[in-house]
Amino acid sequence: MARNDYRSMLLQRMEKTFSNWSDTEHVKEQELYRFLHTMKGTSGTIGMTDLARFCSGQLDTLTETSDALIPVRSLKNFISLMRNFFVQDSTPIQVHTSTNLTSAENNDSFVLIIDDDLEFVSYVKENLEKSGIQVVIALDGKKGLELFYTLLPNMLIVDIQLPDMNGFDILAQIGDIARSRYVPIAIVSGDNSKENITRAYTMGAMDFVIKPIDMSVFIPYVHNRLQYKKAIWQSASIDELTGAGNRRQFNDTFAQFSALAERTRRSFTLVMMDLDHFKKVNDHYGHPMGDDVLRSFSRVVLNMKRETDFFFRYGGEEFALLLMDTTPDESIILVERIREKIADITFTAPSSEPFHVTFSAGASEYRINPEILLNEADQALYQAKRNGRNQTVIYQLNNSDVKRHLNVMIIDDDLLVRTMLVKQFSNWTSDDMDIVVHEYPDGYSFLESDWYKADENYMILLDGMMPKMDGIEVLSTLRKRYPDDNIIVSMLTGRTSESDIILALKKGADDYIIKPFHPQEVLARVQRLTERLIK
Repeated sequence: MARNDYRSMLLQRMEKTFSNWSDTEHVKEQELYRFLHTMKGTSGTIGMTDLARFCSGQLDTLTETSDALIPVRSLKNFISLMRNFFVQDSTPIQVHTSTNLTSAENNDSFVLIIDDDLEFVSYVKENLEKSGIQVVIALDGKKGLELFYTLLPNMLIVDIQLPDMNGFDILAQIGDIARSRYVPIAIVSGDNSKENITRAYTMGAMDFVIKPIDMSVFIPYVHNRLQYKKAIWQSASIDELTGAGNRRQFNDTFAQFSALAERTRRSFTLVMMDLDHFKKVNDHYGHPMGDDVLRSFSRVVLNMKRETDFFFRYGGEEFALLLMDTTPDESIILVERIREKIADITFTAPSSEPFHVTFSAGASEYRINPEILLNEADQALYQAKRNGRNQTVIYQLNNSDVKRHLNVMIIDDDLLVRTMLVKQFSNWTSDDMDIVVHEYPDGYSFLESDWYKADENYMILLDGMMPKMDGIEVLSTLRKRYPDDNIIVSMLTGRTSESDIILALKKGADDYIIKPFHPQEVLARVQRLTERLIK
């Protein structure tokens, strides 16, 4: 018997257990233990190692002989996780295993109908497929649930009366997942009682369709709901400004790539790309021009990437490329072609000289787990910036990780203030950064010191009123002498007048903190401000 036949048998056994649990309010702990023990042994035998590991971890929290009662309602997330292993491992229908990651997002005209009236569903299927809508049928609830979790349809049509359960039972089991994926659900029934209609809407159905149906109306209705689902999905997964996938879609696709790599040993490369000195574009040419740069960059990548590559706006001016079956060396070919195309674009802002933009990139190949891959690509990107930007660096296994350097500069003539802040910041540790704290009694000694290194980052806490040089004067000198993409300045000021605050912001302060303050509040504020420096 083929491996997938065993997988199907195991799924059926599991669903039978879940169905039995749904008929009672509690399950004994020893019964749950025996179920997991059996699932662990069988899944490991047929090659579902991820499921076996999951079951093993759950067994560690249970007692084999305990008669303690576990509420069935508390097992909702557990049941969903168990079913998800069969979705991920569903090779017969090739969901998530093809190069294009076929799923509901890619095939936006796919409907699942759960109804035991064979003549009715055959007629509906024939007419919908003539109009370009793919239809899959399940004649009972059990099969319908299996197909829903396996195929991830774009729309679900379910009858209330089924041979093994009713449509409301199905809604109770799949409602959360359907809502999270914006899948429209239609309940169909010949019994259009007020009670049924109310219950359907209360449980999450979008529509209640009364049998018999008028096919001339039903077909446009289904197209309408599919278009609605597609629009909602795109708005939830596409970055509105650039047209690239958004962070949510990146997380979903990244998880799919990682799961596929684990199961099949196929590998992929993650490329992180960051536009160089983008803050200067916004500051010098305005945010509308900055938006134009982001759109142009995305347009180039979307036009040049392969159909099997996935492109996302990771955040701000940072983007990500996922390339299946591609090594980092191979990915460089595409990235450098993109670099050449970007370099050819001349941007022109009103009343300003034309300018060009460049980007830095870091690439790494999946080896162990998603978190390590993200960290490696990020480290490579940071190394590209340290090397001078406008280049791509491939993460090297034999290189020690390059950690960002953040220098916290405390400039205040009040010794007590400096002492409190130095103590607070000295306790700040980070996996992403090496943090070093410096203190200066006045602005003059700070500016005259050899404090600046181009490849490091700076958070400057600057007192507004000091001897020798006023804080505003120090700020003005900073912004004239040094670049601002690796320097953040927060004014420490006792001045509360609006004009003083506006002056500080106009001179280039990123933030201001009004005295008196609590050192912990200053630390929390600085941690938020410096997030953009460590991306």
